[in-house]
Amino acid sequence: MNGSIRILVVEDQPLIALDLEDLLVSRGYTVLGPKASVAEAIECLTRTSPHAALLDIDLRGETSFEVGRELLRRGVPFVFATGTADLDTLPQDLAGTPVILKPWNVDDIVSFLIAHAKQGL
Repeated sequence: MNGSIRILVVEDQPLIALDLEDLLVSRGYTVLGPKASVAEAIECLTRTSPHAALLDIDLRGETSFEVGRELLRRGVPFVFATGTADLDTLPQDLAGTPVILKPWNVDDIVSFLIAHAKQGL
């Protein structure tokens, strides 16, 4: 009964975004996005509230930190699913955010969602 659980996906690489979307849909989640920029993600958040989110950090020269801060403000659990290996660049207010490094493992993504997405229901 995951279909009512909305997951925001913020990823600028089309193949990775489609892969994440396919993974989530095949497990019964509703995908918001994928969104490829901060502006698209923030605009999506003005219309709907996800139960959890998967955020790439580097989005074509900008970071998803603003999206993360908005999700924190709303109490929405999220993870950075990223290829950015230098996690020392995370701002202090986001330093405790869970991180799944690319290439991510399907089990890690699913485990995060099982543990955190239902909190928003």
